[in-house]
Amino acid sequence: MRSILYGLLAFSGISLAAAQSAEDYKVTSLPGIDISTLNFTQYAGHIEISSETNANLFFWMIENEIKSGNEKLIVWLNGGPGCSSMDGLFLENGPFRVNPDLSLSINEGGWQKYATNVYLDQPVGTGFSFANTDSYMHNMSQITEEFVTFVDKLFIAFPHLAQQDFYIAGESYAGTYIPYFASRLLELNKEHGKYNLKGIAIGNGWISAEHQYNAYYDFSVQHNLVDKDRLPIISAHLKNCQNDIKDKETIHVNSCERILTDVIDSSTHENKAGDKICMNMYDIRLKEETYPECGLSWPYELDDVTKYLRLAEVKTAVHADKQTLGWKECTSLVSAELHGDQSKPAYYLLPGILEEIPVLLFSGEYDLICNYVGTEYLIGNMTWNGSRGFSKNTKKEVWKIDNKLAGYYTQERNLVYVLIKDGSHMVPYDRPIECLDMINRFMQVGDNVVQGRLSQVGNGTTPITTPTTKPAPRPSLPAPSSTKTEKDTNSQDELEEGELMPEDKWSQYYNWGTSTLIIVILFALTLCCCWCRGSRRPSASAADEFGGAPQQVREGVHSNKNSLLGFVRNLFNRGKSASANRRKFRLGDNDESNELDELVIETPMLFEADEDEDDNVNQHHQHFAIDDEDDHEDEDDDFEDFADFDDGEALTTNTKHTSNPKKFKKKD
Repeated sequence: MRSILYGLLAFSGISLAAAQSAEDYKVTSLPGIDISTLNFTQYAGHIEISSETNANLFFWMIENEIKSGNEKLIVWLNGGPGCSSMDGLFLENGPFRVNPDLSLSINEGGWQKYATNVYLDQPVGTGFSFANTDSYMHNMSQITEEFVTFVDKLFIAFPHLAQQDFYIAGESYAGTYIPYFASRLLELNKEHGKYNLKGIAIGNGWISAEHQYNAYYDFSVQHNLVDKDRLPIISAHLKNCQNDIKDKETIHVNSCERILTDVIDSSTHENKAGDKICMNMYDIRLKEETYPECGLSWPYELDDVTKYLRLAEVKTAVHADKQTLGWKECTSLVSAELHGDQSKPAYYLLPGILEEIPVLLFSGEYDLICNYVGTEYLIGNMTWNGSRGFSKNTKKEVWKIDNKLAGYYTQERNLVYVLIKDGSHMVPYDRPIECLDMINRFMQVGDNVVQGRLSQVGNGTTPITTPTTKPAPRPSLPAPSSTKTEKDTNSQDELEEGELMPEDKWSQYYNWGTSTLIIVILFALTLCCCWCRGSRRPSASAADEFGGAPQQVREGVHSNKNSLLGFVRNLFNRGKSASANRRKFRLGDNDESNELDELVIETPMLFEADEDEDDNVNQHHQHFAIDDEDDHEDEDDDFEDFADFDDGEALTTNTKHTSNPKKFKKKD
């Protein structure tokens, strides 16, 4: 029905300039490779958005190789804002890689096997897209309508695409684009029902400014990226940022950008040759980047991609000749025009989207600029489908490919969160096979095999998928606590890293139960002995031992020292009293006791809170409490699993510092 509708629109002559046929866009040759050897067909060119402003969006489409009858369509978006999605095509999940001699080779991790992929340069002015420079977009409302117009005209040129399961995917600043686009399409569906949108996927996304700005501090301390003497400075900037966000929360908060600058400055130093170098903000493992770029020219293959896309033969082959300026990875003017955008963060749109379609959020562990800590703060503080955060019985499951750790999956109530081992800001660049398996699972294709490698999540090989029907509403729960870790709330279901549950898993539970019974009996005998001894003490001893008024007065009749229940309560109260006397240290406090020497960063809260926690906790704010080290000495930090998984693969993150304020773009 959808293809008939768009066919009629094309036939009726709606937007004749844009309604070119598919054959007009077909790529019949491509420099650097013999396309007759390829298993897929390509289409590329411009779709006119507005004749008045000369606005044209460029796309490059790779058709799926396998025609299964249940076709998938992915529109891929890179971020910036103002960065070209040709990054995705040639550096990440597209079928090609550019060699130094400008020939093309095939990317094993391309997403085109099961899905048609459309790489879109948007908004106008990005990559090969263009418009009159006084017609660039100024806010997310304009960009959203531009995207909807593109989709409509794409479906006119290719009516069969309207029938396919439609996904929007991207990374970085696309974490803002995609929720806006999806929310608008779902809204329009209530009127027309013409968009077959099945899900969205966001990698290392800039979704919530507040949670990500807060996470800069915690992520940096957790990975030892900042010198101790610089922490008070960054803490002061963080407090200023938080105050400004309280006044008005938008996609960007100018004062908050200083926090990232502080972290990068802390990594800046001179190498042996006397050159200034710094850490790569997109991959903290890379410590010797040229200053002041600090990763802006990364990935290193970008130079080859730029040369290739600027070849006149390439522009002609992909019907991009109407754009006369040549290809640039990121266009600063596009970003500058959006600098004053007062749109609300995309975070507020996610709950409504999750009511209707699945959402995949994935993060590489070594990205700083849109790091996984911020994503986990976002999840832990977001209320969707009746509850806040993941519930406590939701398992974080080990994900393996070829029996090697790939990362961790957590999913519930239409939300899938994936933390990817050894991933950077551009995860498909670092981990192409892992990302291919991940997107196949999300689309429910692939049969747990990715490029000949077996893949599994948890203790079985069932694909991780999410329901597409609207879940039943659940009662609201209190805000998550900032003093509990993911391990605290999920430890019972947690597997040891890299360890799979044996087939006879129940036998270990029987053994565990027997051991537990013995321990309980011994504990009960010990309590009885202590109670018998306590019952012979003078009645004043309760007050003397615990301080203050007798137990009967403070806790009531059931706390009588001569009852077993009273003894147990006294025992626990003693522990609570000792705990209360311990000093809690928070980031930003004056460290006169050198407690910063023993900092322990708490892991982000992904899970719902206990029922008795404060209902009035701000759901959009994450506190950064740091407990004394001995409070956590036996805990396992779920988010350091990767560093410990393979012997000898842990990465050091010690840095030096200098001071040079700089503003960075959330590019890719």
